[in-house]
Amino acid sequence: MTVVILAAGEFPKRGGRAWNVLASASVVVCCDGAADMYRRRMRREPHAVVGDCDSVKGRFKNVVEVREQDTNDLEKAVRWCRESGLKPEVVLGATGRRDDHSIGNVFRALDLGLEVLTDFGRFVPVEGRRVFKTARGSEVSIFAPDPATRMKSSGLEWPLDGVEFKNLYCATLNRATASRVTVESDRRVYVYIAFEGGATGVK
Repeated sequence: MTVVILAAGEFPKRGGRAWNVLASASVVVCCDGAADMYRRRMRREPHAVVGDCDSVKGRFKNVVEVREQDTNDLEKAVRWCRESGLKPEVVLGATGRRDDHSIGNVFRALDLGLEVLTDFGRFVPVEGRRVFKTARGSEVSIFAPDPATRMKSSGLEWPLDGVEFKNLYCATLNRATASRVTVESDRRVYVYIAFEGGATGVK
């Protein structure tokens, strides 16, 4: 069973990878106003709508209103899923529309250990060792929030071995030199891999 969290950012483009994941998901839990977009674009009903419910306009069967403001709607939705015995695997719609929400959603998802999939690439949380299948020349970026992070890699043009993560963006704009990229980290980081050719599909 694939459980997807749909945030209220840019809706996945029809025919793209994010769209295909959304279309084939077993369970879709929408963050607040994302429910209206999901119903309109996919012509389906979400499994649940979770958030402070300040932007949802339609009527839905399963609405979980969480008023507290210490977390955003994404975290509320993930927390509700886990409390309900559901295991969310990926977040869609986390970026676009508002830049501040995009950054907040991406790094909130990292804290929660979830992958973020967009029309242009994927942010994959890594702690320990992970091997990625890639195309040579694929754009790869690493985001390490903890400056004490120590990493190793193979298959990248600029290896991560011994890199001092003095800031969040110092290991971005790398490239794959092989069909497999291996990343090993002693703390949770995001590995971003861009899709070849950028976004696919049309709106």
